[in-house]
Amino acid sequence: MPNYRRWRQEGGLVFLTVVTHERRHLFRSALARDLLHRAMDDVGGHRPWHTEAIILLPDHWHAIWRLPPGDADYATRMSLVKRLFTSYWLRSGGDEGQVSVAKRRYRRRGVWQIKFWEHIVRDAADFKKHLDYIHLNPVKHGLCRRPCDWPWSTFRQWVARGEYQNEWVGSVDLPGAVEYSWHDQV
Repeated sequence: MPNYRRWRQEGGLVFLTVVTHERRHLFRSALARDLLHRAMDDVGGHRPWHTEAIILLPDHWHAIWRLPPGDADYATRMSLVKRLFTSYWLRSGGDEGQVSVAKRRYRRRGVWQIKFWEHIVRDAADFKKHLDYIHLNPVKHGLCRRPCDWPWSTFRQWVARGEYQNEWVGSVDLPGAVEYSWHDQV
């Protein structure tokens, strides 16, 4: 199995991408959206972080988390969020995709992809590029025409802060522009 490098920066910013198993459209469900929010709140209660930005799409989500000073452990937080959401989702009657017998032996469920993307945000320009990427993501995927039309994002909060105009429809191209890593998580 490959040996992934995990970048760490105590008290830093990390951009994350989390995808559902087989890109299933779980987050079309209000229940799934509520349960993800609940899982993040529950984990954040004992392993806090600040969510600078987030976008929730039908089959994946992106976020920028600011970790507390002296703390670089986003991976444990992500593992706990995914695990807790899975538990809440399945107990609430949510369905899951097919998982091989081998993966079942390792207690894998058909709710999330095993891995997630992470990128340590390097500076203000890198932060802005990822902030734009997050808010443009539903436009990129053809889910709406403008970021202000997508209800499950922090775009309106950033408009209120003066970072964007409500009608903003900028462009950003991240693939290949920054280093990303995959990490195995439950």
